[in-house]
Amino acid sequence: MDFNITSFSKNSLRQHGRTFWLASFFLPKRQAVQATELYAFCRLIDNVADDATNDNKNILQELSVYFNNKGAIPNALSITEKELIVKLKTSYLDISIIQELLNGLKGDLETIEFSRQSQLLRYAYSVAGTVGILMSNIMCCQGKEAKFHAIDLGIAMQLTNIARDVLEDAELGRKYIPMIPSIEEIKTKILNENVNQNLETVIHLSEIYYKSGLEGLIYLPRKMRPCVYIMATLYRAISRKLKNNGLNWQEGRTVLSPIEKIWLVVRSIPFCLWLMASFKSSTRKIKAHQTDLHKDLNGLPDTHQ
Repeated sequence: MDFNITSFSKNSLRQHGRTFWLASFFLPKRQAVQATELYAFCRLIDNVADDATNDNKNILQELSVYFNNKGAIPNALSITEKELIVKLKTSYLDISIIQELLNGLKGDLETIEFSRQSQLLRYAYSVAGTVGILMSNIMCCQGKEAKFHAIDLGIAMQLTNIARDVLEDAELGRKYIPMIPSIEEIKTKILNENVNQNLETVIHLSEIYYKSGLEGLIYLPRKMRPCVYIMATLYRAISRKLKNNGLNWQEGRTVLSPIEKIWLVVRSIPFCLWLMASFKSSTRKIKAHQTDLHKDLNGLPDTHQ
């Protein structure tokens, strides 16, 4: 069973998560396998949420019930997908956080038009901050401060996703960025100054959360730090490229070329070596997490209140 799950998870990562796949080479084998399986689960439920059929709505609801110990795994899933879900449910991962992740994705099955930044941040927490928490478990992080920064890094990466996918999301009936133009107006691809202004605001906001997320690297075991740093660096480069290219959202998704990714990894190696040599105890004063970053996340698990 584990062989099937591992093969399925690796294939999912290679096909859909090349940035994560590249970063995973910098993890110890055990954590790399666990992170790959978590990614495969996230990709599975994300794919379900991207197709708003009644069957898919039922799948996410049935998964929520299953993780709440009140039902069975959806029959619509394949045998390997079911095995993966059973393995995650019986692991040491926090089931309540997986529930938060599922709740966030269930919202994607409806038309979304956020009007406030707080809605955007709470959504980013639900679908990505939660993944940050789960990854911190996989990477053997200890302490609530570590989770604060893990949440922030997840939020930052989701803000990058949202910034690069403005057009694609509009075509799916979603407008995550609060702004005046409607979903239908965005779908026309007509240049709009209001779209650009709000897109730039989201990229700036992501930089704030990246900064906080990377400040949390000191809480990770030294072997885990390069993977997280490289993953954040690659994702951060996407929104920076989008901004440097004049916020050309109407041309579709901004991506990094293989050469750009390799160059960023190579350029990151000296800092990664420094991260692996640094001890938390050697730092005289670790910068405290900023409470304001979680002011819109009131009531959500593991946030800084």
